[in-house]
Amino acid sequence: MKSILLGLSLTLLASSALATDMTAPVKTLMQIAQKNWERDNTDFRDMFGDDLLDEIYSRDFANSYREASKFPVYDPPEGETTGTPLDYDPIVGGQDSCPIEKLKIEDDGDGQVVATFDNRNCFDEATNEPERVLIFHVIEEQGKAVIDDLYEVVDGQTGESLKGYLKEIGAQ
Repeated sequence: MKSILLGLSLTLLASSALATDMTAPVKTLMQIAQKNWERDNTDFRDMFGDDLLDEIYSRDFANSYREASKFPVYDPPEGETTGTPLDYDPIVGGQDSCPIEKLKIEDDGDGQVVATFDNRNCFDEATNEPERVLIFHVIEEQGKAVIDDLYEVVDGQTGESLKGYLKEIGAQ
């Protein structure tokens, strides 16, 4: 009986130790966003570059982004046929941002990871701006957690699916 209980205990410990950290891809993305928006940063990293599309995003999200990239909002550089389908940074919610401060990332369960932060602290109206809230839908794919979608929370309501928006652009 003792050996059965010991075996069961070890199995439970091993499975909990192997549990996937659903916040990992969100932490990676938010660390890049923080670095991108630091004052005097000259080392900008594309949050939707091929390396990250293959590393922290689901295959479906990556494919949706790549299809949408065939319809860039700006003319691509000479010789290139794709470019960003977005005319804003969906993480900070615009084309301008202050350095990201007070970042909190929480796993709400069922594949929902919430990131809250302040990125309006350097603007004059900063005192009236609420924290920015993003909901990431995170799934497990090939044994690791990956971002499958992203939603902005506006006035307490979940906004549009970024992946859905990209699919619309890619279907042109």
